[in-house]
This record gives sequence, structure tokens and C-alpha cells, in this order.
Amino acid sequence: MKRWPVTANRSHARWLTAAAAAAVLIGASIAARPADAAVTLGQLAPPPATAGCSSTVDYLQPSITGGNLYIARQAGTITSWSTRSAGAGATYVFKIFRRTSDPDVFQVIARAPLHTLTSGVNTVPVNMAVRSGDMIGINESGGLNSCTFSQPGDAVLTRGGNLSDGAAGSFAPQNDVRLNLSAVLVPSNGFGVAAITRDKKQGTATVTVHVSNPGVIALSGKGLKKNVSKTVAVARTVVFDIASAGVKKRKLEKTGKVRLKPALTFSPTGGDPASAPFTVKLLLRKRMTPPSVQTH
Repeated sequence: MKRWPVTANRSHARWLTAAAAAAVLIGASIAARPADAAVTLGQLAPPPATAGCSSTVDYLQPSITGGNLYIARQAGTITSWSTRSAGAGATYVFKIFRRTSDPDVFQVIARAPLHTLTSGVNTVPVNMAVRSGDMIGINESGGLNSCTFSQPGDAVLTRGGNLSDGAAGSFAPQNDVRLNLSAVLVPSNGFGVAAITRDKKQGTATVTVHVSNPGVIALSGKGLKKNVSKTVAVARTVVFDIASAGVKKRKLEKTGKVRLKPALTFSPTGGDPASAPFTVKLLLRKRMTPPSVQTH
């Protein structure tokens, strides 16, 4: 079994599981480029926003009765956050929260720099990595602002104070309101080849690929017996069977070896596709022909 060396940078390695730690992210420069496709998390208060929050409090929204979730369903990068404010002067700190084993306790994973609100819609650029299940939230302080808006049936979770990075605390519900916050999530299109295993008796191979998100991963290329695509519902490992055809197969049968250069293309749900080629060497162990038996 051939294992690929580790060359992934830290930003890509975040989505790898322990089992995938040996994977190389092929086409890393493609997967790392800014993407046009994005997913919106959360929502803003409908205009006109009304003032109602005025103390130092952490807010998050783990569930809603309808609309855009405040929870990331894909690994990726938050590129901006927005809120609609009734006035100017209050300060917000955008935060990423994560669940703990206690359903009432949440941990701060990361925070953006403090932002002083202006009246109207505030949109603030950030660059914050998230994994599936992470939640967006804020800490608000200063003057009157519009951190929530009326939404019967919903409940915002609140906690007095300002949790620091890595700290966790218990939250209590504030009923019939929704968090006035949205964010833009660019889903990761990272993928990596972890291993290639050859079957010398059949002259075939299998390639093990790790994908960072739900989506479609496809294998294609000249000389392949068939092109294949697979849909994945969660980030996981996918295995493709590789066999040669046509000229490549005839060369394999004649020489016992052939190189194929297929490509993998990963299209994450809601995100941009990334594609990169790789090389696989097929080997075929020739069967020994028993000598003919002569009779006299």
C-alpha cells in the first residue's frame, strides 16, 4: 500500500480527522483560493430595527422555527458577519461557539475584533475557520442596540459577561426572540488522497480519498475503465476502484505495468468545485505458462 506524504498546510489540516492525518491535500492551491459560492447563516432583523439590548451579554441561537440556521452545517471559513442596528455607538464582538457534553454549556472557539456599530446594516469582514456544528453568536456592550428581534416560538440563549476564547459557560433562554445576526460561510472544497492500494493479480487499484464536506466527489480521466462520481452526506472517506481500458489496458497486459493520470473533482454543497490530477501505477503479475509436456 502506498501512502502519500503530508504536505497540507494548517488551514487545510483543520478539517482532517485523526484517521486522515496522513493524507495529502492534492491541489491544495485550488482548494485554498477564494470561492464565489457561499452559504448564509442566520438572519437580520426586518427593518426598522428597534433598540432593546443594553448590557454586556453573550448571545447565541442554537435552533430556530424557520429560516436560515445559525449553525454551520459544513466546514469552511466565515468571511463576514452582519447585523442591523437601530442606532450607533454600541459594540459587538462576533464569536464562534461550540456545543459541549452539557446541553446548557457552550464554549467560545474564536472571536473577531470588537466592532462599534453604526446605524443601519453593519457588515464586517472576518476570516474565521469553522467546522460542522459550530454556531455564530455575539457579545454586545455599550449603548442601546438591536441584538434581537421578535419571533414567537424562538429562544435566544444568553449569558451575562464576556466569555474569552476557549472558555465555556452555561446559557439561559430568552423566549420569543431571534438573534439579529447573519454571516457568510464559504464551504471548504478541500480533499486529499490518503492511500493507493494495488491488486497485482487483477492489475487494478483502489484509491482512498478524504473529503472535507458534504457534496459530490468524482473520478475521471483517459484510460480509465469508467468515470465515477459519488455523493457524500457528511465529511468522510470515499474509496474508488481504478481499472484501465483501451490502449492503457493493452499496454498493462503486454508490459505488466502502466501509469494512469486521472483527476479528482470535489464539489461541496453550496460551494465551488476543486479539481486536481494524480498519478497511479497499475501492476499486473503475469501468469506463468506451464511448459508443454512432450510424449514419445
